[in-house]
Amino acid sequence: MSKTYCAKLWDHQYIHMSGSLRYCCATMDNILDAKGNTMHLNNTSLDQAWNSETVRDTRLKMLKGEDIAACSKCVDQEQRGYKSMRVVDNMEKNFSLTKEDGSIDVFPNDMELHLGNLCNLKCKMCGQQYSNQVGKEILEIGKDDPDFLKWVTKESGNVNIWTNNLSVEYRWFQNQKTKNKLFEYIGKHITDLGVIGGEPTVIPQFWELFEYLDDRKLLGKMSMTINTNLTNVNPKLTKWLPKLKRWNIWASVDGVGERTEYIRYPSSWNKVNENLNFYKELSGDNGHITLSPAIQLLNIDQLDEILIWWLNFCDGEFSKKHYISWMAQVWYPTICNYDIAPKSYKIMVANKLKQSLPIIEKYKQLIDFYQVQIENLSKDVCNFKDRKYFQKAFIRYNDKQDQHRNKTSWRQLLPELSQALTESLS
Repeated sequence: MSKTYCAKLWDHQYIHMSGSLRYCCATMDNILDAKGNTMHLNNTSLDQAWNSETVRDTRLKMLKGEDIAACSKCVDQEQRGYKSMRVVDNMEKNFSLTKEDGSIDVFPNDMELHLGNLCNLKCKMCGQQYSNQVGKEILEIGKDDPDFLKWVTKESGNVNIWTNNLSVEYRWFQNQKTKNKLFEYIGKHITDLGVIGGEPTVIPQFWELFEYLDDRKLLGKMSMTINTNLTNVNPKLTKWLPKLKRWNIWASVDGVGERTEYIRYPSSWNKVNENLNFYKELSGDNGHITLSPAIQLLNIDQLDEILIWWLNFCDGEFSKKHYISWMAQVWYPTICNYDIAPKSYKIMVANKLKQSLPIIEKYKQLIDFYQVQIENLSKDVCNFKDRKYFQKAFIRYNDKQDQHRNKTSWRQLLPELSQALTESLS
């Protein structure tokens, strides 16, 4: 029994927003060619990448049960009781398909496609790799406060993710040749497609992909997952979605009311609900909606309210038509991880969440993860020195960003957290 096996190496391809290739969304390392160069859609084919030396070697390590450095995030999550991205199905079947050199003859049927980093929001936990708007805003703040810009760059991973290039914009999919090859490959091999950005609904090439598949009558064989911030929709979806074999909207909503508008700035709560209902009315026999909140310091106190709001939205069809994903636990940037919160605040939040246990425990799909969150709020994961350091960083980053935006601040939305941090640092 391999302890490091993951089925993604046998049926899944992941295209990073930069156009490079990785094992999956949980890994940080790019797939390399035989010369040690990053494999990128502009200079390699998906066919070549599928049985590249790097991928073949990793498959063989999984057969032997050897540790895979790229899989450390899933290992860490599982050790803390969280669900990871690892898929453990079909191990014996996949091992039997594997040749001595680690190659396999079947192509993947599953793909996660990140179409660059073009986005319309500047989410609190995001980095410029996923949204070109995040880096732009930090650079704007830096014009008036160069010390802040230097500090953010120095604190890469702690206050903002991937700060090495704040102005980066990934537009590889606008290369006509690359785009055509990608569309052709998807049409030929992929039956389960997950599309992420950036924000897919603001990227024209995403709608071009729909047109491509529809023109060739390929939508009927495909299941599609669209990760969206629900800020806008395309009316043509009323034609396309019913033709899909199955579709699922992963709704990135991180709070109720003003809270989601703050975390996913500058979204509109009313527009989010309007677009949710657009998909709900279209769901029919083949459509589903999955709530995917990014659990973090800025919303852990509202987790009960988020769940109750969602259960009401589902109209009794939770787990039948609509679901919740628990995989978006925010670990980085570190200042968004609720582990850094003062102990007094975490205890207060845990007690608040416990009050909703009689409601949540009615739902088998919710209760286990909900209880894990409550349990983790009682743990001291950060040492004293690190906790103080990250608390100061949380305050500096969010105060400066809120001042720049000149809208509702975190202190107004979370007065208990503000007070707890003040007492912790006094």
